[in-house]
Amino acid sequence: MREYQFPRYSFSGFFFTLIALLLLPSLFGDDFGFVHKLIWSASLLACLWLVTHNRQILIIGSILALPCFVINWDVFLTNTVSISIAYHLFTITFLLFITTHLLRFVIIAKKVNSDLIFASLCAYLLVALVWSRIYLLIELFVPGSFSIDVTLFHSAEEIAAIFTYYSFVTISTLGYGDIAPITQLARSWAAMEAILGQLYLAIVVARLMGLYIGSELTKKNVSDD
Repeated sequence: MREYQFPRYSFSGFFFTLIALLLLPSLFGDDFGFVHKLIWSASLLACLWLVTHNRQILIIGSILALPCFVINWDVFLTNTVSISIAYHLFTITFLLFITTHLLRFVIIAKKVNSDLIFASLCAYLLVALVWSRIYLLIELFVPGSFSIDVTLFHSAEEIAAIFTYYSFVTISTLGYGDIAPITQLARSWAAMEAILGQLYLAIVVARLMGLYIGSELTKKNVSDD
């Protein structure tokens, strides 16, 4: 099978962009919303960069990403529930589209290298981001699904950030308890994320170890010959 090619250094760049999305906006106080929009846009571009090796996939990805860019920067200058729902649905679809290609690379890779490690990490972070948008949709459809009052936040970016925090706490099964699902729907999705997070780590670590041991045995056999 032909190796699934990606642009060089794209995985590491994307990984550090996602880390910046988690850490940097909180350092800017009153400019939190603008910085969050800026880094989130950079993250979307980094996602697209991952599929520039295939023109057809790039076109599909660009079509999915365009509404995310447009609504992210409030081009319509509206903040209705219907626009928010559409935005989160497009974001989930786009992130799942990129995650699928990352996982395909992880599955068919034949050796352990930095690209494979960063691709595995990026897929894990993307799953958490997808779930954060699912939580936002749940809260939009069923207000009060979580033990937080979203009306206390000043912007959509702050709400997105708090659900992103909750998603990472859940997928890592850390569970501080400061935010909790209240409705059965929210609890079901939270439980599914926790299970998926643990399964992902177990499967990917086993995959990486298997590839590493296999490559070392191959090297040993070659040297013995």
